[in-house]
Amino acid sequence: MENHVKLGHVALPARDPAGLARFYGDLLGLTSTMQGALPGLGDFIFLSGQPADVLQELTFMTRPEARHVAFEVDSLANLRAVYASAKERGVRVLMALDHRSSVSLMLVDPEGNNLEVYWLTGRRADAPYAAPIDLDRPEAELMKQLEA
Repeated sequence: MENHVKLGHVALPARDPAGLARFYGDLLGLTSTMQGALPGLGDFIFLSGQPADVLQELTFMTRPEARHVAFEVDSLANLRAVYASAKERGVRVLMALDHRSSVSLMLVDPEGNNLEVYWLTGRRADAPYAAPIDLDRPEAELMKQLEA
């Protein structure tokens, strides 16, 4: 199975996420696509240069420890393959989450940087959402859970 991976978004800490979003919006024309609060991010705001097609390309959040770089894979099978490879290599796995619009896997690289690998589900997320998901479950069970 060939795994196509592309850069998805960058998440940076900010004391004032909304203020920083205004700066990037005014300077680069980025659009705010979602904002809110989640335990793992604190207060956050997503920005995109392609708001009709891409939920986030840049994220600002108040929790500095949530800083990360995110890569998108093209299928749940490929996300699970990254997960299996990470476990085989002894990579620290922080969590896997269902965000409705995506399923994400949070890892830590050898230098201590947070890394997210995610698959876009095709579902719409109109509000912040993060529910734990068990990537060890069979893919058919996961797909059924995601369709519910």
